[in-house]
Amino acid sequence: MIFSVIEPNLPAMGLPVEKTYAIFLNALLERVSIKSENTAASLHRFLRILITNGLGNKIGNLWLFLDLKNYSAIEKELILYTPEQLSCFLSAAKNDTASHYLEFALALYCGLKAGEILNLKYDSFDLRAGTVTVTGMHIRNYSTNEHYESKAGQEKYSNRKLRGESNYRTLPVPDFLFDEIKCRKSQNERIHKKYPGLAEKDVLCLGPYGKTKTLPALNTRLKKITQAAGLPGITMGDLRYMYLASLIKEEKHIKRIMELFGYTNPSRMLTLCQQIAEPQGELSTMKFILPVMF
Repeated sequence: MIFSVIEPNLPAMGLPVEKTYAIFLNALLERVSIKSENTAASLHRFLRILITNGLGNKIGNLWLFLDLKNYSAIEKELILYTPEQLSCFLSAAKNDTASHYLEFALALYCGLKAGEILNLKYDSFDLRAGTVTVTGMHIRNYSTNEHYESKAGQEKYSNRKLRGESNYRTLPVPDFLFDEIKCRKSQNERIHKKYPGLAEKDVLCLGPYGKTKTLPALNTRLKKITQAAGLPGITMGDLRYMYLASLIKEEKHIKRIMELFGYTNPSRMLTLCQQIAEPQGELSTMKFILPVMF
């Protein structure tokens, strides 16, 4: 946050003195909001946490907290395909030359985040149990030229383990996806032969030149596929929400939905479920069994 958002957007007004902290920070927030209101909302939350942690008995910090202009994230309208649209999309994705069908299917049928999908290895899957275990994320690093010295040196992306095994989650995988994984393994072996010693080993989501695929590449291809098929544009996140839409029809225990979807906040999970269910006419029939914390 500091090096990727704050530093590049510092207002050209010099370092603030105590009486002008609020003016300085609000100017910073405004500059960020011009580029992205959602990023400004994240920065606003970040600054409030910093100020709150440093409050103590300082009344000046309290006024600074109150003087910060509020920025709220813009809620993205959820795009949920009809069965006909979904069938059209899957057919187009299956026949697409970019070979991203498996990544799209893992988001749609298993509810995995893009970073979780790109982090998967062959041994993440258990064929006998019919499951996949998520243990980490494929993330973007910032190089030293981008004001951030990453542990991976000049590599743009790296895999990061989740904090503790308690954050791992194991999800059911449809049988047909194991056939797709087998085909992908054969495809990846051809890439290894083409780029011996250069292609990344044991990576499921291998690109044509031997490097792990990226989220921008997946979303860019999604845009092309949906445009060519005359479908509403979607992202990897939308495919994940379509998984949630099918999940809430089958599973009424909110705790189980949270486990499968990877959410830890019951209130946020319930709000999202209601947001998805309402346009489908499912809201009136939803009778979630809530955890004890409610």
